[in-house]
Amino acid sequence: MLCLTNMVGAQVLVPSGSFHSVMPEIKGEPVEVESFYLDSTAVTNQQYNEFLQDHENWKPENVPSIFAYKGYLKNWENTNADDIVNPNQPVTSVSWYAANAYCQSAGGRLPTLNEWEYSAQLMDFESTADAKEFANRLMSWYSTFDNENMGAVGSTGIENRYGVKDQFGLIMEWVEDFKPVVADDLSLDCGTVGRMQKLGNAYSYAASIRYITRMSFSPKSTNSTVGFRCAYNVETMENKKSNL
Repeated sequence: MLCLTNMVGAQVLVPSGSFHSVMPEIKGEPVEVESFYLDSTAVTNQQYNEFLQDHENWKPENVPSIFAYKGYLKNWENTNADDIVNPNQPVTSVSWYAANAYCQSAGGRLPTLNEWEYSAQLMDFESTADAKEFANRLMSWYSTFDNENMGAVGSTGIENRYGVKDQFGLIMEWVEDFKPVVADDLSLDCGTVGRMQKLGNAYSYAASIRYITRMSFSPKSTNSTVGFRCAYNVETMENKKSNL
């Protein structure tokens, strides 16, 4: 298990609440979410490398094909080195299985789809104009995603009201239930994206793109634009803090 001594404080408490999803929901009834902890940033190359040193079964040469496609960590030249290239960039090209294994080793789990989306909506804008400007930034980013010039975690300047950074503008991220049951009834076309944009706010376009993109994934997918962060049950984190 990864040592959490230096990780406590890198997570933030996201209080319980509710949000409106772009997915079908009971009319007038927002989605309720219980309190949880979430990593303030995505897992970095450095953190994932430390995980590999303690879990050699997740090194590319050892991972069975049932857990990851061949593109797993494809840009890593050496997984045996202490020093790696771009240590502060978010790790990508990891499968859902690998991300899940990392989070379990850290005493956590992948966030649920609703937890991730709820956290992403917890942002404040000073005016309607600011919200529209932010929406335009999101549209530009999702339209011109550039994984060749990826920034470090925390570099986007985008942060929700509780301190969760980079949920937009850096990478896509795995969630626990990345392909909800209702996804089987939706197609991967522009018409579907348009129908999902019912929120009428800064998040609808970005959220619909995320949902549609996730539907195309397999748990073995190793996309160079997809990384992850971990979530933690409140009781788990409170117990770990009290034991330090």
